Amino acid sequence: MGDEDERVGARRADGACQSLHLRPVPMGEHDVRRTPARGAPARLLADHDRSLRAGRIAWIESPGIGGGRETMGGAPVLSVCIVTYERPEFLERCLRSLDAGLSDDAEIVVVDASAADRRDIADGFARPIVYVHAPELAGWMTRSRNAALRHARGAIVSFLDDDVVLRPGWQAALLAAFADAEVSAVSGRTCNGLPGEETYEKPIGRLLPDGTLTDGFASLPGGIVVVDHGIGANMSFRRSTLAELGGFRDDYPGTALREDTDVFLRVRAIGGRAIFAPDAAVDHLPAPHVRGARFDTRYKLYGRRNHMVLLARDGGIRSPLLRRWVGVQFRAVGRAGGLGARLKRLGVTVVGVGWGAAAMLRSARWSPLPPRRVDALGRELRATLGGRTEGVAP
Repeated sequence: MGDEDERVGARRADGACQSLHLRPVPMGEHDVRRTPARGAPARLLADHDRSLRAGRIAWIESPGIGGGRETMGGAPVLSVCIVTYERPEFLERCLRSLDAGLSDDAEIVVVDASAADRRDIADGFARPIVYVHAPELAGWMTRSRNAALRHARGAIVSFLDDDVVLRPGWQAALLAAFADAEVSAVSGRTCNGLPGEETYEKPIGRLLPDGTLTDGFASLPGGIVVVDHGIGANMSFRRSTLAELGGFRDDYPGTALREDTDVFLRVRAIGGRAIFAPDAAVDHLPAPHVRGARFDTRYKLYGRRNHMVLLARDGGIRSPLLRRWVGVQFRAVGRAGGLGARLKRLGVTVVGVGWGAAAMLRSARWSPLPPRRVDALGRELRATLGGRTEGVAP
């Protein structure tokens, strides 16, 4: 460790405190899980975040964050990745939020698939921001996410939508969630400003036996909740977990619906634990879609197509969940409003299910797909993220 570092707070994650190695001026023991209570004044939450900002923190030693020594002076503990496409004003607003709400040593990575280079937006901030202009990735969100992984250096890698802003205490709550060594992935609360969204009657973030998904990611359950899947607007992973998976599956096209669910189900398949952490909250102020609108016919068609691919990959083409889900979709036609609404829903369902069936036959198998990518890109990302490559099939 040398003369210039001092070790304090020797209790490990199971004792609530991390072992912080500090540069010459001691800060004392810092408990990253002791976040202020929900509803605390914004000033208190901001003060707690600032306690993570001090440049004297050299590195954290804990099984709860990355499984070992995590640098806070060289490589960051946290990388926040933003994937964006033709929404410069929303990107700038998001970056302002990150600049104000993140510790000085947190890293920001932007992958911009827009036609025009918007590097000037990133350069307008005092902190360095990694900006990657990749117009060839337009229309492929998951490929942009993998591009971000090539540049992210943090032990924890977060993905936020370009139309969110951080609520006070987001970073502190996120690191507190990862202080549990068993946690591999975290979905934070994503607030849409809708009346009553704080309450949710169903289990949050579950894949149900009929193949449908529950959400509830804007709700306030009163604490941490174990989930099957999370929301892509506010999701975070251990670097080691993404390395083991070989990154994201990058062939969910169009609106990329279910690409976030896919990676969470793969985390579950390798024995990882995913949670919903409501204190790691953002405000989601949805930007207009560049192509079409949210919940329009195009959106619904991609939703059905990608959902069938998701279920077939997770459980195989013969998955009972897939069969039940198709039944749910056709039964829902009869519950639509008038005749016109029923005919429209029937058309969307027939086309979407047919498209999904063709897609899953190309991209799934009779048995579940292995959760770890074994193609060239998977091996590349595994090596980039620091995972082991030996013993992985080509």
